[in-house]
Amino acid sequence: MLSTLKNKIIALVIGLLVVSVLALGMFLRINQGQIALLKSDLARSEQSMANLQNDLTSVSDSLEVAEKDKENLLSSLSLLAKALSNRERDRNEIKQEFSASNKELKQIFNGASDEKTKSWGSADIPADLNRVLERSARCANSYRHQDKVCFPDTGTDQSVPSSAVFQQEKPRTF
Repeated sequence: MLSTLKNKIIALVIGLLVVSVLALGMFLRINQGQIALLKSDLARSEQSMANLQNDLTSVSDSLEVAEKDKENLLSSLSLLAKALSNRERDRNEIKQEFSASNKELKQIFNGASDEKTKSWGSADIPADLNRVLERSARCANSYRHQDKVCFPDTGTDQSVPSSAVFQQEKPRTF
């Protein structure tokens, strides 16, 4: 009986060993699958990290370019502000000179005793001459270079209108 009991225990131990070997094999198989999944997750994470690093580099470069553009714009803005202040100063000087010239002319015409000078000074400028002067001033501005009134696309084939502006007149003298 002891030998049967001994055989049964050995059979039981062998059976338990077989079951434990099979369980261990399955456990290793499951762990290998999990290791493979973790490796693929790690590879994806490294790829994502590389993409993020590339994006960071790209954004950093764009930021540097934007900063340089901002500095250029700020320097351009300061130059523009300086140019505008110079223009305004020149404009005020011209206004003052114009005002002084007008005062001098009024003094000359008001103080003139010669009847010819008084009549010449009070005479109206012909409307045609005013139009020519206004058109010249208008077309002198640089933003009018594309204006067809100032620079026609085709040659002018019309004759010059006859007017008092283009006719011989007596010269005006003081």
